[in-house]
Amino acid sequence: MVRAELPEHATWEPIAPGVLRRRLPGLELNVAVVTGRDGILLVDTGSHEREAAELLSSLARELPTHDLPDRVVAVVNTHGHFDHCFGNAHVLDAFPDAQVWGHAGLPAYLAERADEGRAAGIGYGFDADLMNAARIVPPRHVVGTGEPVTLDLGGRDVVLYAPGRGHTDHDLVVHVPDCGVLIAGDIVEESGPPQFGSDAYAAEWSDSLGRVRELGAHVWLPGHGAVVDEEFVARQTRWLADVAAGRVVPD
Repeated sequence: MVRAELPEHATWEPIAPGVLRRRLPGLELNVAVVTGRDGILLVDTGSHEREAAELLSSLARELPTHDLPDRVVAVVNTHGHFDHCFGNAHVLDAFPDAQVWGHAGLPAYLAERADEGRAAGIGYGFDADLMNAARIVPPRHVVGTGEPVTLDLGGRDVVLYAPGRGHTDHDLVVHVPDCGVLIAGDIVEESGPPQFGSDAYAAEWSDSLGRVRELGAHVWLPGHGAVVDEEFVARQTRWLADVAAGRVVPD
C-alpha cells in the first residue's frame, strides 16, 4: 500500500450501473457500493469510525444524484486489515439491521490481531486516538473457502466468493454478474505491487487469483488504486506465479 493524500479522489465514481467506488485519501483504498431495490451493499468500511462516518455522509449526499437507495442492508469485509474493516462499528450504529459478511476465518483473525492492526494504522500515519478507539466488529455472516454465497439486493444478485489463500488466509471478493464487476480487495493491487505481509501466502496467491478470474469479470476494482481490466489482472497473476516459483523476489 502506498500512503498518499489524494483529495481529488474523495468523491464517488460510477464504475457500472448501480456500482460506485470511492478512493479514499491516505492509502488509495477503494470502498464500493452495489445497489439494488432493497438497498446498498457496502464493500469495506475504512480505517476507523470517523472515516466510516464521513464515508456514510458522503454517500447520503451522492446517492440521490444517481436516484439510488440510501439504506445499507449489507456490509462485506474483503479481509481483516485495519483499513478495510475498522469502520464496521459506526456503519452498524447507523444501520443496525445491516448484515456484516466476511470469510469464515475473519472473526478469529480480528480477535487475534486487532491490536496489530491498530499499530499498523498508526504506523501509516493515522491518528492514534482514532485507531485505538475503533471498536472491532467481526462479521456474523460468513463465507467458506470455495463455497460462494449469493445475496439478493432486490432485483440484483451479488456473489461473495472466497477463492483460497493469497493476500491473507481469508480473502473474499464480490462479484456483480449482471455488469461484470469484480470487487477484489487486496488480492489485486494497482497503486503498488501486491503486498506480502506476515499473513500472506505467496505460494498460493496466483492460484487463488486464477480461480477468481474464472468468474469472467471484465471490470476489476482493486483494493487500492485505479480500476483495471482483465489484461492487467492476467499480468499480475503471472507475476504472482513468478514469485511463487522463486523467479521474482518482491520488494
